[in-house]
Amino acid sequence: MSSDNRVTFATCSIRMHFASKDADHAVRLLLSVRGNIQGKRGCRDCSVAMDAEDAGLVHYVEEWDSAGDFHQHLQSEEFRRVLIALDLCCEEPRIVVGNLTGEIGMAYLRKLREEGDKTRIA
Repeated sequence: MSSDNRVTFATCSIRMHFASKDADHAVRLLLSVRGNIQGKRGCRDCSVAMDAEDAGLVHYVEEWDSAGDFHQHLQSEEFRRVLIALDLCCEEPRIVVGNLTGEIGMAYLRKLREEGDKTRIA
C-alpha cells in the first residue's frame, strides 16, 4: 500500500453457472482448495460464494499481492482444481483477470458518496 492510501494487487474473478446437479460438487471442489490457496505467500484472499437467487451461480475470487504471485499460482495443483470446476460449467464462465489500483476503506466510500451528493445539488 502506498502512502496515499492506495493499494495495488492482482485479481481473478470468475462467475460460473452450473446445472443444479453439478453445483454442489463444484462448490465442494473449490472450497477444498481455498484454504491452501489462502495460505500461499502473496495471497490476499480467496472466496467462494453461491448466489442467493440462483443456486447454480457461483462467484469465485482470488486477490494477490502482485501479478507475479498470481502467475506462479496459475501453475499450481490448486489452480488445476479450479480449472476442473470450470469444466463443470453449463455455460461459458465470465472471467476477469487484471491488476487493480484503487482507494481503500470506508473513508473512500464516504468521499465518493459526498461527491455524488454535491453533483446532485448543483
